[in-house]
Order: sequence, then structure tokens, then C-alpha cells
Amino acid sequence: MTLIPLKPFMPYRKLPATPELDFDSLWNHTADWFETPNQHRQGWSGVSRIMFKTVDESRPLYAFLKRQHNFMRKTWRHPWSGISTFNCEYQNLLQLSKRGVPVPAPLFFSEKKEGDDVNAVLLTAELVGFTPLDQLAPSIFKPGVSVSRQRKLTASVAATIMKLHHARFQHRALYPKHIFVREMPDGHFESVLIDLEKARIRLLPVLRTLQDLATLNRDLIHLSRTTRLYFLKQYYGASKLSSPMKWIAKHIHARSERKKKA
Repeated sequence: MTLIPLKPFMPYRKLPATPELDFDSLWNHTADWFETPNQHRQGWSGVSRIMFKTVDESRPLYAFLKRQHNFMRKTWRHPWSGISTFNCEYQNLLQLSKRGVPVPAPLFFSEKKEGDDVNAVLLTAELVGFTPLDQLAPSIFKPGVSVSRQRKLTASVAATIMKLHHARFQHRALYPKHIFVREMPDGHFESVLIDLEKARIRLLPVLRTLQDLATLNRDLIHLSRTTRLYFLKQYYGASKLSSPMKWIAKHIHARSERKKKA
């Protein structure tokens, strides 16, 4: 089992180090499901929102407790028995955090094997003050909202995704609901990527870009064509799209349209 400190740049308070923070206590913790658990072959995976008391007990700290049973993924290192997807997500969170990619702070991970069964627990800090992009986008990208505000949000999301891709990772489930954003007092936005259990290293940059951005482009229905082009400019850090960038933009659009029809 592992307990690691929170990243200082994220708006969290530190969990008190208590003997109760172990696999068995978290696995047996009674809490309602935050959403309906996923069923997969012979396994399941679910998430609960739980509360901890802080050291000064001034305000509670909330965290997301993720538990799964026989929810496995085969990898080149584990081609037969596979590895729990929470183990994959935990390792991804550690690697991406080290590379400066904004992700939820992992507080605890452990798994227990009993015969052929594998149970896993992953605890991550709640993102305080953040909203999923799919919930925020309709109120930002609508008539009457300043272009400046829209572009600040667009630039934040583009920069965060570029950080992910610069780290050579592909999200592989880059839906708007997996991007959490928070508007700061100065009008700028912070963006954080969640649900990284499917993420993996993809060596070819063009594939990372095409596949992730096609998914995001398809589901962000509130964005105008001008905003989508501005997103790509921010993603590439360019004032003008070059010919290769325009080629990628064309294929992102084509891939998005195929996904809509699928």
C-alpha cells in the first residue's frame, strides 16, 4: 500500500495520517455509489465520494474512493492475467504528475489478490471548485458571453491537453466530462484531466492528436468553427495554422464525423 503527499499546486488539504487508511478499511467502507458501477465480464468497478476530517477539523475533506473486483486490462507486461485498471490509472497519475500534467492527486492505492481474484482500491482527492467541461461549455459558448472569456477557457483546455500529449500519453477517452475546469478570480481558467485508467503511452504524436482531439471535437457541440480553429492554434502554440496543421484539422473533423455516424 502507498500513501503519497498531495501536489502543492492543487487546491487540496492534506489527509491526516491515520491507521484507518489501509486496504481493508477502505474496501469495506460503507458509502453510496457516486454513479452506477461498471460491469465487465466477471468483474465490476465503482466510485464513491467519501469524507475525511482534516487535522484542524475546520472543514471536511472529500475524496473519491474507487473500488473494483476483477476489472483487468491486458498489457505487454501482463499479456495473460492482465493488470487491474486502477493499477494502470495510479501509475499514470504518478507519471503525469511528475511531468507537470494537471491530474487529480492520488492519495492511496492498494490491491489484494485472493486466488484468481484481484481487488483494487484507489483514493484520489476531490477537485475543489471544478466543473466538468460538458456542464460548463453550454453556459460559456453561447451568445452574449465575451469572446475573451471563451478564449481563456479554450486556451486552458488546449494547453492541458498539449501537456498530456507532450508527455507522450494519449488519454483514449477524452470526453468533455473527463476535463474539469475552474474559473479563477483573475478570469483565467485551470483545467484538469480525470479518468486516466485507459491512458497509455503512444509514440506517434499525430496519432495522439488525431484520436484524442477527434473524440473531444465530436462531443463539444457548442463550439463554433472559429473557436475550434482557435483551439488548434493554442494547442500548437501557433499564431497561424501551417499546412500540416490544416491537414490534421481536416482529419480531426473527418474522424469526428465518422464517430457521430458510428
